[in-house]
Amino acid sequence: MSDSQVEGAASTSGLGSRKRRWTELLAGRVKRQMCGPGTEQKLQESAVHLLRRHLNLNDLLLEVEGAPRKTLCLNQLIDPEACTNLSSSLIGSALRDQASRLGVPVAVLSSRLVASSITQICVSDGESSHRVLLSAEQRKKLSSLLEVAQYLLAHSMFSRFSLCQELWEVQGSLLLEVVWQLHIQNVVSFQELLESHADTQATVAWLFRNLCLLCEEMEASPYNDIARAMLSDLVQMFVLRGFQKNSDLRRNVEPEQMGQLAFVVLQRMLILLHLN
Repeated sequence: MSDSQVEGAASTSGLGSRKRRWTELLAGRVKRQMCGPGTEQKLQESAVHLLRRHLNLNDLLLEVEGAPRKTLCLNQLIDPEACTNLSSSLIGSALRDQASRLGVPVAVLSSRLVASSITQICVSDGESSHRVLLSAEQRKKLSSLLEVAQYLLAHSMFSRFSLCQELWEVQGSLLLEVVWQLHIQNVVSFQELLESHADTQATVAWLFRNLCLLCEEMEASPYNDIARAMLSDLVQMFVLRGFQKNSDLRRNVEPEQMGQLAFVVLQRMLILLHLN
């Protein structure tokens, strides 16, 4: 072999060696980035953000589940006839599987799913902006949904706080009776929902507007007994909160802030009653 051939072979060998080392270096860098501290939490937060902002959760779940296995759909969850064929344990198992695939906590996925189902129920009659009471069909669907939510809650697969956040996102479509049903069925209390909203003025405005609609709808509605029970429970809560100094209930805001909210709502209701 000539001197030039030897040098060429050595040069080629050196380039290959350097190339291999560079590839290994890049592989090691990627591995370190993927395994770095906080990476998993950041990925999970990004996944949760994507899940919260996705416009069609039903389509997202079907994409994850795959076309052949449509085990869990929003329509199945809120449809009483479909829920008859799907046990709560089966729904819980499907949610665990999908949460694992999406890389998000199952409680967050469950809460998002329940909130989306609630929204579909509220807007199903097309008149949610002028009503606070559910129709008989809406009430039947909500009852089936709350049974699932109670199961998820009992098995630590549901987040009350996440549900509250999701409901405030769709407050324009949220019917007051839904909130009351969540309260009396021990899924999310009325107090928890009110306290989860950081904007007290917006909370008061939403609540007062819905109370006015409740009073208007009460006499004409065929569900007068439900309307009266709702108004009685809410007024009782406002009185207790507005004039109670101490409370042992969990709070996300200062106690006096909740008391002030109740006081303002009662004051507005009294003014409205006086004007009428």
